[in-house]
Amino acid sequence: MTEYLQVRSNGQITLPAPTRRKAKVMEGDLLEAVVEADGTIRLVPKLAVDRALAEKYQLDDIEWAVKQKGKE
Repeated sequence: MTEYLQVRSNGQITLPAPTRRKAKVMEGDLLEAVVEADGTIRLVPKLAVDRALAEKYQLDDIEWAVKQKGKE
């Protein structure tokens, strides 16, 4: 079923409830807007990651890689 969205004066759109349910998009979810070469807009659900936690895991990965390199 095709659904149409209207762009409001401030650039906002509303995703209809059936579309949100089908895509499993909930209030507060993050969506990335990807504009394709032909002008098509894709909305891609994204997960937010705490920056401090991401940096910790990145440092853990670096430490692991250094240990692996030392085993060679």
